[in-house]
Amino acid sequence: MPQKIAIITATFPPYRGGMGRLAELDARQLAALGYEVHVFTPSPRQPEERPDSDYLVHEIRPWFRSGNAAFVPDAAGVIGNFPLVFLHYPFFGGAELVSWVKGLIGGSKLALVYHMDVVGRGPLGCFFRWHRRLCLPGIMRASDRIIATSFDYLMHSDIAAVFRRQGDRFRELPPSVDTGRFAPGGKPTRLLARYGLDVTDRVVLFVGGLDRAHYFKGIPLLLQALTTKELSAAKAVVVGEGDMRPEYEALAARSGLASRVVFTGGVDEDELPDHYRLGDVFAFPSVDKSEAFGVAALEALASGLPVVASDLPGVRTIIRHGETGFCVPPGSVSAMVSRLDQLLDDEVMRQRFGMTARKMVEEEYADSVRLKRLGQITAELLAGSKTDRPS
Repeated sequence: MPQKIAIITATFPPYRGGMGRLAELDARQLAALGYEVHVFTPSPRQPEERPDSDYLVHEIRPWFRSGNAAFVPDAAGVIGNFPLVFLHYPFFGGAELVSWVKGLIGGSKLALVYHMDVVGRGPLGCFFRWHRRLCLPGIMRASDRIIATSFDYLMHSDIAAVFRRQGDRFRELPPSVDTGRFAPGGKPTRLLARYGLDVTDRVVLFVGGLDRAHYFKGIPLLLQALTTKELSAAKAVVVGEGDMRPEYEALAARSGLASRVVFTGGVDEDELPDHYRLGDVFAFPSVDKSEAFGVAALEALASGLPVVASDLPGVRTIIRHGETGFCVPPGSVSAMVSRLDQLLDDEVMRQRFGMTARKMVEEEYADSVRLKRLGQITAELLAGSKTDRPS
């Protein structure tokens, strides 16, 4: 019988967001490694939306929820019933209970998948600061390993001090991308027709969540950049859905961009790779360290698109300045405009960056590379071994 592994996550597809997509990647790859994988999530799912997959998804009913936070006492019952549990963090209302039970009764190895620091504003920011001081230390103490997408992000994160003191407990495991699905190609004629675009249009592409939980994605900054003289001939395609979409569409209209910015809404997974091929340049204007890596940016690079991104820890591990794109100061409209304009105006540079990006993804971020590393980390945890932090 295959060994059983549990994954606990606040979000999971079909909800679109980086944490849920990474949790799904873990589930898919752990199943490919031969484990029996069970995903526990309060993320609402319809029966017809359940994937035809080799892992099982169990919806845990929250007692109450707010945004992506959900109070789910049933999540704690997973501890002791699986030899290994991957807990994706942040999960307010779930992570605290899981770690408390783990510390109380043991019974499972616990791998904390630390996605990002949580940054908020106003009362929400106060709550996050309280949680970071009083709850996060206990969650980390209960964890046998702490996994992050990059050591660069950890060194600048809220848990940097723990990382420096206890580096042997941490592992680096970046996301990966299916390089067969996400690959360079010509602009799809059916999508050009659907969105009223011409093959000669210079298109700035954005892919990401448009809900309040993803406020940090920087859509207002991108729209402001498009109002400048330098980018007056450019068009933009914004792929994503969420409760902020009407506000962003209204902002685009007020800014005189209604005819130049296409909001596609959510798109089917089957069509997502072709949407990347619509772009000439990918914009990733995230504003703070709530952005820890950027799966969408990685998919863009795999598709041969150069990326202009905010210079944030973690993000800059794949946006290699002057090689796969450009990093600009977070929140700087002028810097974003300058680099987007430079790439849109220079086809030779775009092609060179795109080829370098594709090669980097194939060598370092292909699914096969991550599968091997995940297998090593999982085997280590199940064996209970303690090895030094990899160099």
